[in-house]
Amino acid sequence: MKSITDQLTFSVTLTNKARTIAEEYSKGISNPLKKQQIYLNTLAVYAVDYYLQCMGFATDLEGSDSRDRLTIQLMNVADLNIKNIGKLECRPVLTNTEICEIPPEVWSDRVGYIAVQFNSDFQEATILGFTPQAAAEIPLHQLQSLDDFLIYLSELEIANSSQIEKSPTMVKIGQWLDGFVDAGWQTIEHLLNPQQLGLAFKSTVTMTRGQKIDLGMNLDKISVALVVKISEPKAGEIDILTQVYPIGNNVLPEGVELSIKDESGEDVLSVTSRNEDNWIQLEFSAEVGEKFQIIITHKEFQQTRIFEI
Repeated sequence: MKSITDQLTFSVTLTNKARTIAEEYSKGISNPLKKQQIYLNTLAVYAVDYYLQCMGFATDLEGSDSRDRLTIQLMNVADLNIKNIGKLECRPVLTNTEICEIPPEVWSDRVGYIAVQFNSDFQEATILGFTPQAAAEIPLHQLQSLDDFLIYLSELEIANSSQIEKSPTMVKIGQWLDGFVDAGWQTIEHLLNPQQLGLAFKSTVTMTRGQKIDLGMNLDKISVALVVKISEPKAGEIDILTQVYPIGNNVLPEGVELSIKDESGEDVLSVTSRNEDNWIQLEFSAEVGEKFQIIITHKEFQQTRIFEI
């Protein structure tokens, strides 16, 4: 692990304009600690916004919660919206501090957390590094480098752009019974090890297929198997068991969500993995001609598959 002093940093001069903005947002706050919190958060967001624009990323500063006067009074928030990527939390770090503190209220709905350290007279801000995951305290020497940060943002931008441009392909699950299986769906023996195979299902399984799903990018990617088991139609309905298994591990990461939505996008069923879960599953029935979505989510990453019976 490199010392933070050995890593690339980026310094931003805090102009009179920057300090005036911070003073304006903290003006009228009677609690001195809250007043300082808003002042520092505003400067941190200003510095990161300048840095990202220099690096070629489009930001939406005015659309961020850190620019909402009511929100910043109620919460310790220093977010910056990055277009086509998401919310980045910009956390201020004072001189001679060895940790970056992240308040619990911003532990979700963030693509990452970036540490911004000020000099003693608040004339300069230094962007030190980032972490993709929240914790109450992150030692500065454990921050990932700005080189990795730029790669991370670029990968998120590419992934999000691809999701916007490409709609999921409709899986004709009813055709599976006739032997026409969509490309990319494999027998589960090719995806899972023998110890993971074979769970109880209330109906006799006619066909089982699976598909590898990647959630995340290189720095924090996890791979899971989406397994779909179907029965023979009875009275115009098919029983369906859908499961999510880890690939390359014995247990799923905590917080993997499997959900079912109907054709209109309304939630039908959902389940979320807990600590040490080997798999998660949902069982339901669908009528012939019905459409539904299976969605797998982990943190800010989501994969959707659309099916038609």
